[in-house]
Amino acid sequence: MGLLTDPSGLRGRPFQVVVKHHGIICTILYLSSLIWFGMLASDQVNSGTYLSENALLPGLVMLNSDVTTDAKIYLQELEIKMRENGHAIPAEWLQSKFSSMGINSYVQNFTLNYPFSPGKKFYGINVYGIIRGGGSGNEAMVLSVPFRSSESPHPVTAPGLALLLAITSYFRKQKYWAKDIIMLATEYELLGMQAWLEAYHGTSCGNKGVLEAGELPARGGAIQAAINLELSSLKMKKIDVKLLGLNGQLPNLDLVNLVHKICSKERVRHSYANREKIPNLPASEQWKHSMHTMLVTVLGQATGLPDGNHGLFHRFGIEAVTMAGVSKEGSGQHITMHNVGRVVEGIFRSINNLLERFHQSYFFYILTDTDRFVSIGLYMPCVGMMVGALLIRAFAIHVTLRDDSIKELETDMSRVCSVILTFQVLSVLVYYTPIIFSNYLLPTLEAQDAIFYGFLFMTVVSLLLPQFIIKRSKLNEKDWTWLNVIVLLSQSSITLALSMNNLSQAYLSSILLIPLSLLTSVHGNMIKSKLWLILHPTVLIVCIVMCNTWLYHNGLPDTYTKLLQPLKSVLLLNSLDSYIYSCWTYGLIVLCYLPIWSIHYVLSLN
Repeated sequence: MGLLTDPSGLRGRPFQVVVKHHGIICTILYLSSLIWFGMLASDQVNSGTYLSENALLPGLVMLNSDVTTDAKIYLQELEIKMRENGHAIPAEWLQSKFSSMGINSYVQNFTLNYPFSPGKKFYGINVYGIIRGGGSGNEAMVLSVPFRSSESPHPVTAPGLALLLAITSYFRKQKYWAKDIIMLATEYELLGMQAWLEAYHGTSCGNKGVLEAGELPARGGAIQAAINLELSSLKMKKIDVKLLGLNGQLPNLDLVNLVHKICSKERVRHSYANREKIPNLPASEQWKHSMHTMLVTVLGQATGLPDGNHGLFHRFGIEAVTMAGVSKEGSGQHITMHNVGRVVEGIFRSINNLLERFHQSYFFYILTDTDRFVSIGLYMPCVGMMVGALLIRAFAIHVTLRDDSIKELETDMSRVCSVILTFQVLSVLVYYTPIIFSNYLLPTLEAQDAIFYGFLFMTVVSLLLPQFIIKRSKLNEKDWTWLNVIVLLSQSSITLALSMNNLSQAYLSSILLIPLSLLTSVHGNMIKSKLWLILHPTVLIVCIVMCNTWLYHNGLPDTYTKLLQPLKSVLLLNSLDSYIYSCWTYGLIVLCYLPIWSIHYVLSLN
């Protein structure tokens, strides 16, 4: 306690060693974090998956369904209706099919008020039916399929809708259901699912007035779990299980394990992140395989975007996954609707046995294979070492405030706070750039063009403002030192808080930012400022777009105009995700990352 209360304790040998060699210590912590993360892919470090809830054990379930014939009949009828209706969901036909099975069916109409074009609206329809369980009606399960027409950029899901109807017909005849089962067909991908969930729970998640979910004619019980189907063919090579949810949320690991175990029980090929389990690999090859799976997971989770409609259920405390069928080309062994139907039956009968909400297994984890995972207790030290390096650097800089060269200088914290406030105000203006430029400053342009020019203008402002502050501010060396300490403490706090919700975003940003953050001091130079320019948010976004273009189009486009289009789309879609779904990624970059970058940049120019 003496070291904490007595300032003279800072003169002790342990503190002197930390201050004198803090650069080496921080470097060791940074490298150790990377090594630790790499070790997580080893089977000697990670763990095998298991079911924590005995009520879910798939071995207790006897499966009897065979929906192949019904699915083919429904598919033929559905394809005819889709040709008649064009790109619109055949709502009346779906309702009639539900009604013919003896279950109540309903339609939900929703409206999107496009935030970047006043008066522009989009209309959509969701169709759902409810099989009432024989229990108290307090709990429910959901089986959903997104409707995709031939005009969708994604594969059509007509086979998935046909299977939904076939399973509904089979489930309706069974008498053992204790929970309500909601059969749901949504329009416009995530938008339709968001509208349905908001209406079901009587709340609004995005900006007020953007998405009008309307009212649902009927509801079931409290939803415990949901399965989303994305099937585009009657013949499939395998089932890929998707987990990633909005803002990096993941479903309870018990549900994920349940899906994989029932797939194994039914001898259905299954994968995670499009990577199947390869048994009996040598240790080095197994590490590479697991590391690749981990990196795919981390990169996907870092975006904060869900990889299927299931990802919107998690914020409501509902565990959900997507089962996506990978189409099979040519002849050979394949998965049929019969196989998928039995898997879905097994999952729902297991969940039907559940007496309480999912709670026993993990909510924070990283899958390294279909049957192996890394728990939060193993991956958090990676972030801890990164944050520790920032805190040690901040402590070492704070100690320099006792040096005789700057000890006598007067500190005016109002000057320091004014610099921080200036950059924070800039970040708020950038956050509202899409609305300001598309609705007020450039209303005659297309939304994506107005937003692009808006961000281009704000990028120039963010680069010129630090130059202006250095020339106009009256900060002395002690003030600059305090500014350096504050930004390091802020960065470490944001990183640690973010890692509790989305490890991938926190860790990837740490890998990029921390090396330069540790080099930042009150005495900048040209090299540091150039390096910080590379880490400007706009530069990073351009680099990401270029990498994606190169990967998906086998090379960069021959003209810069072809590169501008995906860049405009990225800026527009990230803004929309924030306004409609409350995705954190846009706000995190603008409100947290940009002020930190700006302060580091102004220090590098000093």
